[in-house]
Amino acid sequence: MKRARPMIRAKPDAPARLDDGPPVAVVDIGSNSVRLVVYEGLSRSPAALFNEKALCGLGREVQSTGLLAPDAVAKALTSLRRFRALCRIQKVGRVYAIATAACRDATSCRP
Repeated sequence: MKRARPMIRAKPDAPARLDDGPPVAVVDIGSNSVRLVVYEGLSRSPAALFNEKALCGLGREVQSTGLLAPDAVAKALTSLRRFRALCRIQKVGRVYAIATAACRDATSCRP
């Protein structure tokens, strides 16, 4: 009769993953959406802990007018404020922000 192998369990106080420091966030300001992704830390293959996207439409008028639409800018700023609060709550250590060409190429926002 074969014996069942004992089940190996992690210690209750042991973390499930390695501690690679505080979480790290990436904010992607795109032509259509603004996204926040929070990762578990700086490691070779970090796992995403949080992912949220807000549809803002920042680039919808840049091609025709060269300007960002005021309502789109307002939506993006509201989302960025929320993302800042979420990063604070999750104790994010660093935030990296990138913007799409539509945001970089726009002259400004219409009044």
